[in-house]
Amino acid sequence: MLRIGLIGTGTVGGGVIQILEQKIAEYKEKLGVELQLACICAKSEEEVAPYKAKGYKVSTNADEMIAGDDIDVLVELAGGYNMPRKWILAALESGKHVVTANKALLAKYGHEIFPLAAKKGLHVLFEAAVGGGIPIIRSVQEGFVGSTVESLSCIINGTCNYILSRMAEEGLDFDVVLKDAQKLGFAEADPTFDIEGIDSAHKTALLASLCSGKRVDFEKIHVTGISKITAQDIAFAKELGCCVKLLGIYHRDGDRVDARVHPCFVPNTNLLSNVNGVINAVYLKCDNLGETVQTGAGAGRLPTASAVVADLVSLARSTDQGSRKALPMGWFNVENSATLVPISETSARYYLRFTSRDACGVLAKITKILADNNISIETIIQKNVNDPGKVSIVVITEKTLDSKLSKAVDAVNSLSEIVEKSQVIRFLA
Repeated sequence: MLRIGLIGTGTVGGGVIQILEQKIAEYKEKLGVELQLACICAKSEEEVAPYKAKGYKVSTNADEMIAGDDIDVLVELAGGYNMPRKWILAALESGKHVVTANKALLAKYGHEIFPLAAKKGLHVLFEAAVGGGIPIIRSVQEGFVGSTVESLSCIINGTCNYILSRMAEEGLDFDVVLKDAQKLGFAEADPTFDIEGIDSAHKTALLASLCSGKRVDFEKIHVTGISKITAQDIAFAKELGCCVKLLGIYHRDGDRVDARVHPCFVPNTNLLSNVNGVINAVYLKCDNLGETVQTGAGAGRLPTASAVVADLVSLARSTDQGSRKALPMGWFNVENSATLVPISETSARYYLRFTSRDACGVLAKITKILADNNISIETIIQKNVNDPGKVSIVVITEKTLDSKLSKAVDAVNSLSEIVEKSQVIRFLA
């Protein structure tokens, strides 16, 4: 029997309890594994009262629950950094396995958690940390072992995908859709974590680490969010046969790792272009397997809880048999950190949007700056904007080095005729 100590009775924690109540008997009958929700822990008596009334053992002291000898696994669903870090490390030190959905914690402190688990011979399972109900972690760790993941592109934040999808479908401005997403519960009151790409960076760093076998420090990867994307950019994307998506990207570059998060123009012929709303997707290219895509609900009470429970069932089967070793994650340490490819060394086709005064010679100045930086132009589009006296000049470049592009855009921005900071978005290769 696997005895579970659960911290957190919020959205996901409540979903885990709900699923276990529905399926514990089924797991015993069909899978031959026994799960017991041995203790439920939350911050206040008020939060645990409904479960106490049902007969569960409850606690408001996580430290005591972890130190006790009546749980085998800690399920951490409280979120945050400091306290969950303390709890998880304490659980491992006391010989308890860990299941968590806390991608931020693992991205920041995984270099402490995973080596300790390896030293103790314990499992740390985190399927729910990336992609909600999509089984991408288990796929990379186990399902794809016959192949090497050479690259991946992922839509891994439901809030951003919802906002960009609505902007494309209805021609709305970013701020309008964000407010609506907050009303519907698809965006937090403070949406910075999501819309500035931080959440996607945590997840992308974990995926890049698993694919490369090196620790990828999320604080060192290039991150650009979607808060500067305008309805005008979305309209130009449509005109060019594309849509705009916030992507997490990983690519093997010899001994180095190219990992980044930023908006991309995704061609309508690409499978990721059809992933809309709060749905997540991970596209992988492998040497032997070829191309594969996994899609599904990336967040929400039951999809995320389902992934947590799947980890618990997997753990119960492993520990019950007594023969399956924990998946090796001890390599996730500071000494084994990846060497990252600087964003300045990456190349792409670019969408550039310049807003200038409607004056003679501006286009000639822009094209000269690009030519001086050895940037070839594929397409130029010039359109009036709603503001009288201004024009939008859109330039699509051929594939070029980011360092050259950045130097050229800085030079264009310094022109007296340019009235807004220029927009730069990469095309997905």
